[in-house]
Amino acid sequence: METAVLTAPQSVHGSSRLRRILGVAGPGFIVAAAGVGAGDLIASLNAGASFGLTLAWAVVVGCFIKFIVTECIGRWSLATGISPLRGFHQLSKIFTGYFGVYSIILGFFYGAAIAGALGLTVHAMFPAVDIKVGAIVAVLSGLGILWIGKYASFEKIMAFFVAVMFFSIVGAAILTKPDLSILLSGLTPRVPVDGTFYVLGVMGGVGMSIGLLSYGYWLRDRGWNGPGWIKTMRLDLVIGYGMTFIFMFAMMIVGAAFLQGSGTEVGGLSDLNSLADPFAEQFGEPAKWLLLIGMFSAVYSSLIGGYNALANVFNDIFNIVRKTDQERDEGAARSVPFRAYILWMCIPPLSMLFLDKPVTLVLIYAALGALLMPVLIGGLLWLMNSNRIDKKYRNGLVMNSALVIGLAMFVGLAVNEFLTF
Repeated sequence: METAVLTAPQSVHGSSRLRRILGVAGPGFIVAAAGVGAGDLIASLNAGASFGLTLAWAVVVGCFIKFIVTECIGRWSLATGISPLRGFHQLSKIFTGYFGVYSIILGFFYGAAIAGALGLTVHAMFPAVDIKVGAIVAVLSGLGILWIGKYASFEKIMAFFVAVMFFSIVGAAILTKPDLSILLSGLTPRVPVDGTFYVLGVMGGVGMSIGLLSYGYWLRDRGWNGPGWIKTMRLDLVIGYGMTFIFMFAMMIVGAAFLQGSGTEVGGLSDLNSLADPFAEQFGEPAKWLLLIGMFSAVYSSLIGGYNALANVFNDIFNIVRKTDQERDEGAARSVPFRAYILWMCIPPLSMLFLDKPVTLVLIYAALGALLMPVLIGGLLWLMNSNRIDKKYRNGLVMNSALVIGLAMFVGLAVNEFLTF
């Protein structure tokens, strides 16, 4: 990827405070667009349908935990000049082995899930298009975008999807004319009866998992190198996770206003028309398209951003395994390991479109995935308090407390996943 070498923050000029703030947003937009998939939006929708806006606070907590995790990744990268993966490798090679195996397994099943979701979304928008055809065309178009390998173009595309998701998903929420007092009441923490699973689901569904490690690479591709960029990085993340909260909260509003009390639950994208058609009847045909465009943007941006993130992680692991001091290849997004992994995520998983519900494989993937965040957070707790980072950049009490809470939360999700398995 293109890399501009800068050692200190540059002033951002603009005619307004908003333009100056948005001028520093970049990698955070990628986190927002790539981290919020259709599954996250549906989880928020169903939480709203079951409990109204009672669980809005859980979205805040989920965003905060992921903010802390990503901030640690960014702070480590800027303060040390090496990736967290290399820091984990210095602590124990077990981390490298785990993340390496996980990235290969995840690449296939994540690719299959995204392909299926894209096919269902395209079919919901254009019923004449077969699900398999829609999936293949969408995945191949995403492969073409990723093959270009220029960070500046990649960031602009992701910012575009953030804008589309904002206007479509928030627009759909505004159409429901939510009561402001009810909106604010949802920010008071409380767990309704039989709501524990939803609380954990909403919290855990915010943002990416192993792909969060790519945030450090995106910072450098943006040209943010060195500790002087830490404050800018934090503002970037505030913007990114602020957008993430808005997306999920807006979908919760739609669920609360439109589905609560109806007994209807959207099980997945296959049920999208069962939501979109009645939504159109009540609010008009444009409202239906707001929902569909928002869902498509969420899935497609997860393809472009998520695939890029995972390929960055794999590329770093590949270089660690071959014992090179070079963290990333020159023009990483055009390197052989990066592109090989992109092909691994795009082409073989398309075969899953022709299989009939491979339940066992999906359950194995979900069970393994449930173990990722506890390992990542536990590793960061160790790494960010070690002497491998300058004392002034280590975690303080607040950061460590937040990571411990996040660790407990994701261990709970993992236990629930294995009980289900």
